[in-house]
Amino acid sequence: MSNDLKKKILNNNIFRIFLLLFFCFLVYFFFIFFSFYPKGDPFISRYSKSMLDRNDEILSVFLNKSEQWHIKNSAEISQKLKIATLTFEDRKFYSHIGIDFGAILRSIYINTRYSKRVGGSTITMQTIKLLTGNKRTYFNKLNEMILSLRLETLYSKDEILEMYLNNAPYGGNIVGVGAASLMYFRKSTKNLTWGESALLAVLPNSPGLINVERNSHLLLQKRNKLLDELYKRGCIDDDNLKLAKQERLPSINRDKNLAPHLAFRFNDTPVIKTTLNKNIQILLEDRLKLYHKKLLNLGIQNVAGMIIDTKSREVLAYGGSQDFFDIDGFGQIDGIVAKRSPGSVLKPLLYALAIENGIIAPQSKLVDAPTFFGNFKPRNASKKYFGLISAKDSLVKSLNIPFVWLLQEYGYDKFFFNLKDILGFSDNDFERYGLSLILGTKEISMEDVAKLYVGFGNYGEFGDIYYIKDAQKSDFAKRLFSKGSAYLMLDALKDVQRVGIDNYFINKKLFYWKSGTSYGRKDAWAAGTSPKYTIVVWAGNFNGVSNPNLFGVDTAGALLFDIVNDLGYLGGEFAKSDDLKEILIDLPTGYRYDVDYKDIESTRILYPKYAKTLQTSPFLKNVFVNQDMKEVDSLNIDFINAKEITKIDLPLSLLEYYKEQNINVKKQGRSLQILYPKENLSIIRTKDFSGENELIARIANINNHNVFWYLDKKYIGASKNNTMILKLDAGYHTLSVIDSHGDSHSVNFIISK
Repeated sequence: MSNDLKKKILNNNIFRIFLLLFFCFLVYFFFIFFSFYPKGDPFISRYSKSMLDRNDEILSVFLNKSEQWHIKNSAEISQKLKIATLTFEDRKFYSHIGIDFGAILRSIYINTRYSKRVGGSTITMQTIKLLTGNKRTYFNKLNEMILSLRLETLYSKDEILEMYLNNAPYGGNIVGVGAASLMYFRKSTKNLTWGESALLAVLPNSPGLINVERNSHLLLQKRNKLLDELYKRGCIDDDNLKLAKQERLPSINRDKNLAPHLAFRFNDTPVIKTTLNKNIQILLEDRLKLYHKKLLNLGIQNVAGMIIDTKSREVLAYGGSQDFFDIDGFGQIDGIVAKRSPGSVLKPLLYALAIENGIIAPQSKLVDAPTFFGNFKPRNASKKYFGLISAKDSLVKSLNIPFVWLLQEYGYDKFFFNLKDILGFSDNDFERYGLSLILGTKEISMEDVAKLYVGFGNYGEFGDIYYIKDAQKSDFAKRLFSKGSAYLMLDALKDVQRVGIDNYFINKKLFYWKSGTSYGRKDAWAAGTSPKYTIVVWAGNFNGVSNPNLFGVDTAGALLFDIVNDLGYLGGEFAKSDDLKEILIDLPTGYRYDVDYKDIESTRILYPKYAKTLQTSPFLKNVFVNQDMKEVDSLNIDFINAKEITKIDLPLSLLEYYKEQNINVKKQGRSLQILYPKENLSIIRTKDFSGENELIARIANINNHNVFWYLDKKYIGASKNNTMILKLDAGYHTLSVIDSHGDSHSVNFIISK
């Protein structure tokens, strides 16, 4: 074989080997290139959980799985930081395809000829390196180049730059420009100065060797060198250069998390964009913490509160406790979602519903005297009674007995399911609560109370409240009463008395509010609304211990108005509803005026157009009287000459109360009535200490006549007293009373085992 032939064969073999290697490289290239299919942000699993306010200000940050502060920045990145980063790292970023071949050739030349090592990586390649975490080798560099080309096809230049900044190391366990900006400068990335931007641009270059805590003089040199370069390129002027160089290097600052209770409600979300307002959140947390110190002296360990934008229903501040890190004081319990007795904060809802259903107008008189509702005998918190009092004043003074009567008239089952419509709880057992429902026996959360009062502030339109920014909001709102009824309810809440000096500003700084104290003094509430803000606060003990110092008005009300004063302008007063009309009511008792009334004065009031017709007075009735003004009926000889009049006829339970208060209530006609037990009442059998079954019966004896008592048709004694102790066996019983003037009354009742 000739030499020429051998050379030809050799050359062909080399060519084939070259083609084979080239083919293998292409296969490898396309395998690496197309195997990289990131969806969304490929770094998503690495980020710390963080929570932002409505303006993208950071509220809370938590360490990630690698014990790093690694925040995905959601705020706008300043142009200063972009310019500084690109000037230092990759000046041709927007012109290359992900690889700067000139920079790579230059780095190979320098690295092979000199001991000094320089890199040729673009920002795109550095992003790949941050993603893969591979060591610095030529083979890995080849992979980075291939993947960089792929990255450039999947994302825009701005997205790649943002990805790099979000994942670059900034010293210690701080990763990402968002975390660095927060911990070094306590600010958002959109507000960085030239000096701060230059510092963040040079830090990722060698964060393990040069950072704010180690070799800081070298870091300062690198920052100033970059500032000089920015000056040469015309990016900054003389004044900015001087100011930037005068900035001192920062120290690491770790501010406490804000609204941590809310952050833990969204465990599976890496970045939570909330509706909170950072400034208002700080205001609320500071106020809760300060007020808590006062309450500790009274043995009250816990407070919580929230502030909502009334119109948008967006939560602006969320304070689950006095301090999340108050371990001894159970501070990690979230008081906003905890179920507690709401006391009297439900009364405005019943008030508006009662107006809407024609049961009352604000001026309608209600009975406020010791009264039995079956076995239930409610008392006012103050243990004081007002006799006959308007519905509006009953709400303003938060009287219990008038509202139990209102609930009885409206229907506690209807009220229960109306409440369920608004709050969406699963409970259906309205019988469990009965008439005590209006006094707070159904436990609800602060979030529930907030939904109610935001609904009040929106004239009776109830819906969800929102924590997440740009959340899909429901157009559907539950309307349980008209705007007119809502306005009349708000008009009453405006007059609720405040604590101390705040009463002097009741007409200047309008806030429509109500307090509540749970049975046994375990919970103190204050909730209110205005056109701008709705606020709910609670004070008590998370462990459920009662405290005699807990009062809705004094304890929670004082905290509420501290917050009100902190907030400033509240939006003024609620505009008068356009669906009100004038109606005629009787002046003495405040119900719909009847043309058949005789000599009863009337007056005009505002009443909702779309409410049911207001009922006539239960306290007025037409009777016939003789010349001596005594009532007569058609069987009386004087009836032929009798005249018809309208008289006020008050219930005997109220008249008995007046008599006990030494008010002259001499009553013509029937004056004797058994107040307890009620007709057909079932009473659970109990025993006293001697093992006997006893029941204290109570009567109204308005004219103070001698009364004869009969139990099961057997005479048991006579007395002018209004009580009698009865010894009873299980079964059916009849109690009868008759006075010395022949007036009588009987009831049948049951004693159950």
